[in-house]
Amino acid sequence: MSDAHRERFVFHPVDAEFAVRTPGERADRLRKWDCTDSMVLCTFCYDKPLNRAEVECFTTDLFNDPHVREALPVCAGRARWTQLPAPVAAVRMAEISVTRVRMDLFDRIFDAGIARREGGYLAKCLDTPLADGLIASDRLRLMLLDDESDEYALYSAAERDELLFRALLHLAVGGGICQYEDGIDALLDSAKALYRDLVRVHKNGAGQLEVGSWTYRIDALESPKGGGLWPRESPHNFCYLAIDPVRRHAVLWSNAYLPL
Repeated sequence: MSDAHRERFVFHPVDAEFAVRTPGERADRLRKWDCTDSMVLCTFCYDKPLNRAEVECFTTDLFNDPHVREALPVCAGRARWTQLPAPVAAVRMAEISVTRVRMDLFDRIFDAGIARREGGYLAKCLDTPLADGLIASDRLRLMLLDDESDEYALYSAAERDELLFRALLHLAVGGGICQYEDGIDALLDSAKALYRDLVRVHKNGAGQLEVGSWTYRIDALESPKGGGLWPRESPHNFCYLAIDPVRRHAVLWSNAYLPL
């Protein structure tokens, strides 16, 4: 069936609560990390069953849906918002892995001396310039972002593609005026909460934890009128889509990196 004649998916916003935004310490962290004036976290429900072969059409429908366009803020600058470009002709996207569901993925950070097990304090380093004005002043950010550092080799490319790893990376980068943590514990706690906000984790028949959501990296929206998800280009911009085909929920998480 041609795209012109297929039945579109219909979406509606869901008034979801996100653990990473829990009022108090976690919400305060997001403000400290400069993740409130440019970060978006929204849930939408959809109206019919979905199979993986339909995901690209589904995602295009999502960004064109009038209910989504009305409910989804798009960052236009610090604490400034606009709507999605219309129409969205196509979405450039790629599936990412969700095979790692336990926080022991990050044990080697402690084993390598990047953070202390007692207190979680981060090992410092000489200030190292990174992309788009970012400065690494500790070995954690070297491991996350500097592919020329010794620390970077601690994780493989496949591990870096895991959503759980990406959650830690993006929270550690934060926004352009992020006040960095001296320790890792707060970052790990928020990364865990965020991961559970994005995907559905359950036990399979063998009693092992696994993720029931499909997760994708959104790289760009193609629209004849231009525009997109971010007000400026940056390697620290991101957008992810997590689809729960059982609950028929789609969660969008994005952020625009805005230097001072």
